[in-house]
Amino acid sequence: MAVVSGRKRALLVGVSYKGDTSRELTGAAEDVKDMNSLLKKFLFPEGSIHMLTEELGAKDPLKAPTRENIMKEMRWLVEGCRAGDSLVFHFSGHGRQRKDDNGDEVDGRDEELCPVDYKESGNILDDDINDAIVKPLTQGVKLHAIIDTCHSGTMLDLPYLCRFNRMGLCSRYKWVGQTRWRLSPKKERAMVPVGGHAISISGCKDYQNSLEPDNTQAGGGVMTRSFLEAVGSRRTMTYGELLDSMRAKVHHRLQQSSSGKCLVTGCLGSLAAKCLPCCFLSVQEPQLCSSEEFNVYEEQFIL
Repeated sequence: MAVVSGRKRALLVGVSYKGDTSRELTGAAEDVKDMNSLLKKFLFPEGSIHMLTEELGAKDPLKAPTRENIMKEMRWLVEGCRAGDSLVFHFSGHGRQRKDDNGDEVDGRDEELCPVDYKESGNILDDDINDAIVKPLTQGVKLHAIIDTCHSGTMLDLPYLCRFNRMGLCSRYKWVGQTRWRLSPKKERAMVPVGGHAISISGCKDYQNSLEPDNTQAGGGVMTRSFLEAVGSRRTMTYGELLDSMRAKVHHRLQQSSSGKCLVTGCLGSLAAKCLPCCFLSVQEPQLCSSEEFNVYEEQFIL
């Protein structure tokens, strides 16, 4: 396993929405526990892993996954970062879309994370996430965001999306720009880190839902399960190999699950429904975004 030269720090957030009957998730807290175990194998010090769940929040209000606590911990994650540091942000919960109000989205829709107090405090917009944990990254710092929510494809507002072979073979890929043509160069530069490298691995495309398996399977989100299994299956792998493995595992899990259907929503979903066979819309596909282009089948995945 390759070694990171700097410090390691992680923020893990799992939101179950307990008591919110229509939105309650059964596996979000379990996702956080399992991610914590994985990071310890990657030699993340216990004191450098902060976790926010309702279970922890019942004992300490500062550990509840509220909007205020999440934003505060995001600032902690990148505070004082320096060359060689490895940072991880993991979120398991609900995600939503809303109309883009500043013209920086290709599809005209912003993505947002839903904290436990979303009804009272509102959601966390992708623009705010970018401001909090992407822009502050200094030269030589690497951030990995693992986002297990609906509509999570471009949740960090990173400028490049890696588009793999549609049939899931992933032997061919290309980077696709995610900023609208009318943005000025100054505006586009403002979306990327000062000098660090941000990478997001997310549960599905922006117009898809990311699912939990049914109750007969292991708890947790399908995307987080596939990530943990893929990373744990090999000592070393490239980013391309990681996405290949994750997509295969997601497809397998959803085929086994009685609830394994992925709904397509939003304006892109409407267009996709007219243009693509339904088989392509029924399976969520993990996505890879980055603040810079790189060869995904050569660069090693390292936390």
